[in-house]
Amino acid sequence: MLSLRELEKRLSNRAFRLAFDALALAFFILVILFPTLFLFAYVATGWEEVRDFVFHNPVSGDIRWHRMLTAVAISFQVAAVTTALDLAFGIPLALLLARYDFRGRRLLDALVDLPLGVPSAALGASMVLFWATGYGIGPLFGRPTGLLSRGFWLVVLTHVAFTFPYIVRSLVGVIEGIDVTYEHASRTLGAPSFTTFRTITAPLSLPGIMAGAILAFTRSLGETGATMIVAGLVETAPLAVVSMHERRLVASAAFLSMLLVLVGLAMLGAMRFVAEKFGLPFRGAWPEVERKLSGRRQRAFRDIGTLSFLGALVILPSCFSIPYVARFWPLVVQAVFRAEDEKWKLLVDGLVTSFEVALLATAINLVMGLSMAILIVRRDWGRLNRLLDALVDLPLVIPTAALGFSVYLFWGPRGLGLLETGFWLIVLTHVAFTYPYVVRTLVAALRSVDPALEEAARTLGAPPLTAFRTVVLPLIGTGLFA
Repeated sequence: MLSLRELEKRLSNRAFRLAFDALALAFFILVILFPTLFLFAYVATGWEEVRDFVFHNPVSGDIRWHRMLTAVAISFQVAAVTTALDLAFGIPLALLLARYDFRGRRLLDALVDLPLGVPSAALGASMVLFWATGYGIGPLFGRPTGLLSRGFWLVVLTHVAFTFPYIVRSLVGVIEGIDVTYEHASRTLGAPSFTTFRTITAPLSLPGIMAGAILAFTRSLGETGATMIVAGLVETAPLAVVSMHERRLVASAAFLSMLLVLVGLAMLGAMRFVAEKFGLPFRGAWPEVERKLSGRRQRAFRDIGTLSFLGALVILPSCFSIPYVARFWPLVVQAVFRAEDEKWKLLVDGLVTSFEVALLATAINLVMGLSMAILIVRRDWGRLNRLLDALVDLPLVIPTAALGFSVYLFWGPRGLGLLETGFWLIVLTHVAFTYPYVVRTLVAALRSVDPALEEAARTLGAPPLTAFRTVVLPLIGTGLFA
């Protein structure tokens, strides 16, 4: 029987490495890339249905085309307002977490990520309870039926709740990587703290600002689950895709999904172009205004406002279903656990299925995501490395409804015909959606590891796979866990 070292030595040869690389590329192309490309091919082949239903319908003419444009416009408005609010309050919070050491900082840092752990449907239900019923914040303002009704602004607040952590996380990491010497030098020369931020910190943080803004905008543009619960009569583009699919207007849903993919790609390109052409700081100086904005009172007002925003608009609404259930626990027990239709069994089955999907998607992405991260960081393929690095982010700019629909078309009866709607199609959709997050985290972790450590292990006789397992893997353990 082969020992572990002998097995790793055999698996470290060139043939196995080429097979490993081929498997990683094949998975990426087949599971991540092809479903999106197939969407365009399907629209082309089903163009007659699209034309007859959307543009030249015998009964409604082109009214459905205008409804699509309206839905896309609403999605843009929601995403733009959401991103603006995220940036306005996320940048001060990121500065607070990255540059100040205070009691409760770790707790605050953990609370920022709380909405990421709430499933989107549960988040939507919690937001409705908090904002749109008499059990939430409404009675405090004399509104017994709720402070807001389901509609545009409740959609915006819901999107703010789940996109806010992306802005803060992107910025905290970038700001912490900026050498504070530059900021100290600026203040030593007499610049107020606001001027220092505008002329030093903000320009150096621009990649993080743009990355967070792009991610927040595209996640808002494509959000479906929570939006279905809070939208009311408002129809965003992802909801229109779902509605068309339910009415079996497959080609039309594919057409709108294709539009959303193109819009996401265009926004990604436009934001990167703007970041390169129009950087920070803005020209001009307002010394008196900036000195006043740098005062202790103004900083305290900024911090209180930022923390109030986090608590009142992000944390409390996201978790409000917990105190609501606690308050009405006897009714919950009666309606769920003691009811004759045994709703609790459906609840348990749903939870088990959700955990199975999450575990499978996570396991697949950890293996295949690590493989892709190794290709991007460790292989010297020139332009191909940069191309892969860019294409990995493709699912991030595709709205979730469009991504799910493209996976359904590709793997389902209208594409390869390998899968029916159900468990495995859900798993593949979750794999495609979460793949970029895993790869991005592992790429950053691998780049932080000094290659000289791995080379030292090989110099001492360790096979490449053994060197990776004993040296690199422990060092990127945090990235794997994240």
